[in-house]
Amino acid sequence: MLKKIDGKIYIDLLNHGIRNIEKHRSILNDLNVFPVPDGDTGTNMLMTLRQGYEAVAKNIPILLPDAAQRFSSSAVFGARGNSGVIVSQFFKGISEAFDNEAEADPFLFAAALNNGCKRAYAAVADPVEGTMLTVIKDASAAVTRALPLQSIEELVNIFLGAARISLENTPELLPVLKKANVVDSGGSGIVYFFEGVEKYLRGEEIEIEEKRESDRDSLAMTVDLSRFNKDTAFDYGYCVEGLIQLGCAVEAFSHAKFKKGLSELGNSIVSSLEGDKVKIHIHSKCPGNIINYCQTFGEFLTVKIENMTVQNAVQEQQEREQNKFLYSDEPSGASFAVIAVAGSPTMQRKFFELGADVAITSEIAPSSQDFMDAFQYTHAKKILVFPNSSNSIMTAMQASKLYEDAAVTVLNSYSIAECYAALSVMDFDADIEDAAAQANAVISNIRQVVFYRAPHEIKYGGKTIAKNDYFSLQGKKILVVGKKLEAVVLRTVEYMQKKQETAVITVFYGRRIPAEYAEDLAELIGGVDRDVEVATVSTMDRSYELAIIFE
Repeated sequence: MLKKIDGKIYIDLLNHGIRNIEKHRSILNDLNVFPVPDGDTGTNMLMTLRQGYEAVAKNIPILLPDAAQRFSSSAVFGARGNSGVIVSQFFKGISEAFDNEAEADPFLFAAALNNGCKRAYAAVADPVEGTMLTVIKDASAAVTRALPLQSIEELVNIFLGAARISLENTPELLPVLKKANVVDSGGSGIVYFFEGVEKYLRGEEIEIEEKRESDRDSLAMTVDLSRFNKDTAFDYGYCVEGLIQLGCAVEAFSHAKFKKGLSELGNSIVSSLEGDKVKIHIHSKCPGNIINYCQTFGEFLTVKIENMTVQNAVQEQQEREQNKFLYSDEPSGASFAVIAVAGSPTMQRKFFELGADVAITSEIAPSSQDFMDAFQYTHAKKILVFPNSSNSIMTAMQASKLYEDAAVTVLNSYSIAECYAALSVMDFDADIEDAAAQANAVISNIRQVVFYRAPHEIKYGGKTIAKNDYFSLQGKKILVVGKKLEAVVLRTVEYMQKKQETAVITVFYGRRIPAEYAEDLAELIGGVDRDVEVATVSTMDRSYELAIIFE
């Protein structure tokens, strides 16, 4: 029975909680409240908490206040997405309660949980019940009601029991969850975290099957492997490298004929003969054929097979990380600076060309530190921020509070399309208040529809969408469903124009939509209403393949 915790035990509790979130990250990501696979709650919570843990893992502080403060401070700066911001503030509140206390008994731990809850609620401008906030509140309140408690194990058991009940009730509090028949993903993350804590207290280890622990800081940390599934386009095949010990005399082996045989099985062939050993490098979509062929000449001493689709994604991600910020070293001379978040290098360049002083490219939500770095690059005293995602607005706001060298205004921009439209007409010679008002006016007048192809059968809000059917989504409302994208697009445009006629329609298309196809769609749309101006914009974005805005 554990009566108290010190700094080392607190860090061990954190580690097990984080590992359990890591184990269930894909499940958390899949708990979507929309009928498309766009969830990243698990990834954001995991990256936020990992950032905190890295601050204490290598040089473990024994004193509890030091451990809690260093963890929470690093998590706050590393927070990503709404879930990351809320959970970082939760742990900040816990650290404040541990201040000046060498150890924490159940009374102090209960007070810390309640203070963490207050901090988490304060981080949200308009708190919504039925989210992770509710789960934290209900679980913390249950612990307080149960005092006095005899052990930390008892406290965690009560917290978890109440958290699970609260989580199951989230669909009753939040209609969008009930409509999608799921529980809140952030609340699930809290439950998984404390289940990890419970496992530590029981002396149980947490096995993570997705990857070896030694791989944590290499491939798995660079690219989210959950994005590769049965529906992923296998474009690049495998890279096979190996060293073969010949089973025959060197004189009887024809290296030229060997390479000719390889050429019939793949491409990008590099092979050399070193004594009685042969080195090979080849690209093929059927590595088994390569192995079988080579074994007719001998046996492999070493062999390595890598999925080049994964490799390509890793390389792209690394390139994006290296070029995360696009900015000029020369101040613009304007009275304010503009920061815009893009989902691809293509849109990053376009935002920069449209006047953004710093353009951030990030497929996942930028961290608070990312925003603060961008603020620093502007060298400005007034900054206007386009977060361009509902999952980045809260992070940008947290960063604005942490940054002391400029007054930062965060706009409620929810998409790159809104940002593109606002930057296209922005008066950079105006003062920041007028520019923000102008941007807000543009954003409020835009209607956006996003088009998806169902990766599996989807039931949402009383509607059923068959696998591979296309559908259009405006906000939380499904508009049109059909077998062919062109028909869905035309019916959607007709529906939107009937509701409210607009003069300008812009088609934003992602990396899987050919430019010629996008232009054909634009021509079809123009045929619906000859008075409408239709434009196309290539985004090379992964978050969606096709979106249309009506201005």
